[in-house]
Amino acid sequence: MEPTERIWMDGKLVDWEKANVHILTHGLHYGGGVFEGIRLYKTSKGRAIFRLKDHMIRFFDSAKVIELKIPFSLDELCKATKEVVKANRSKVDYIRPIAYYGSGAVGLNPIKLPTKVAIACIFMGAYLGDEQQKYGAKLVTSSWEKPSNRAAAVNAKICGNYVNSVLARLEAVHKGADEALMLDSGGNVAEGTGENIFMVRNGEISTPGMASGILGGITRDSVMKIAPELGYEITERDITRSELYVADEVFLTGTAAEVLPVRSIDDRSIGAGKPGPITMELAKEFTSITMGKRKKFLHWLDYVD
Repeated sequence: MEPTERIWMDGKLVDWEKANVHILTHGLHYGGGVFEGIRLYKTSKGRAIFRLKDHMIRFFDSAKVIELKIPFSLDELCKATKEVVKANRSKVDYIRPIAYYGSGAVGLNPIKLPTKVAIACIFMGAYLGDEQQKYGAKLVTSSWEKPSNRAAAVNAKICGNYVNSVLARLEAVHKGADEALMLDSGGNVAEGTGENIFMVRNGEISTPGMASGILGGITRDSVMKIAPELGYEITERDITRSELYVADEVFLTGTAAEVLPVRSIDDRSIGAGKPGPITMELAKEFTSITMGKRKKFLHWLDYVD
């Protein structure tokens, strides 16, 4: 990761190398923080942030779950996001807002601790790689399952929740795969380590519902709104691991991953072992929307320049 120029911290822009936190920061020790990942696209009308307000609404919702009081309004953080993008003229395409319990005490109770907020920009490119984006990703089922809804607030984008994803991703990489498929506590399909998952079978598109312990992805929601425009309906339901093996197509969605085809799961080729036509149609339409080429979805873009 290459350094950029400026990072927004607690209401002001600071230089990259000065964007530091205290070693006794509560969020660092106990995972008490929330974050977002937001894509920035270069369009014919300048740089545009994709679904900025929707991301920030989820940011506040996640903070509410862990009783983290963000000392800025929704509008203030949207404005700050545009401000930090403008301050970084280098090649950036990904924005990372984060809020967390600050320092002041060692112990699990964070009630009296201050909330710290930061927004950074970096260049990410293709999340799993250009080859995977073009030809499809290789998945393996992780031995680590998603926590149940009784075990953690898994529908919120909480920093500490992602230790589970880190374990699964490490396992996948050690097995030579690009990404991990994670199952829920009932043994059904949940999601990837940082992506939602969709299955195509006989022209029908299915995806796990929120009760499976998934994150309500912004890109997931985008695809579910785009699909009917192309003549497809998406059903939210339980999906078994073996159903994925015999699917015609499987794809992942996420802010970082965008719309990513899957070519194999547990060494079993999905369909023809290459990106399927419905996946590619949805990916193409999603790209057109992020580039500002679809009038109906222009409200998803916040232009910066």
